Amino acid sequence: MDYDQLKIRDFKHWGLFLHANQYPYVGRCYAWAHREHASTVTSMRIAEQEELFGLVLPEWNRTIRELYTHDWPNVACFGNTSPHLHWHFIPRYHSPRLVHGITFIDPNPRGNYAPYERKKLDLEVLLKIKEDIQAKL
Repeated sequence: MDYDQLKIRDFKHWGLFLHANQYPYVGRCYAWAHREHASTVTSMRIAEQEELFGLVLPEWNRTIRELYTHDWPNVACFGNTSPHLHWHFIPRYHSPRLVHGITFIDPNPRGNYAPYERKKLDLEVLLKIKEDIQAKL
């Protein structure tokens, strides 16, 4: 997949992308550090931290709350499969959400988000979700 087509917005230090695995967490995104050699959470610079936690994450949270009325935001930083500094933003839902004709059901709303059943959504649906977020962000 061409991940650039899922880019929602560029900030000074971060790019915000729609995660390709939207099901079951509609509005799931990740922030990818622009700095080329940023690798781990311990290598974050102060300016990156301030922008991520002071602007990117709050704007994402507000947007997803307005669009899909999520019940709780999860934030995770692993780097196990993509060894570059990035953060996952995973909205959690206590009840189903109907978005673009798809019913999204969080299988364990009060527990860990993984493991979860993955359903591949058509690119057309992913792009509609991306456009929804871009319009509100």
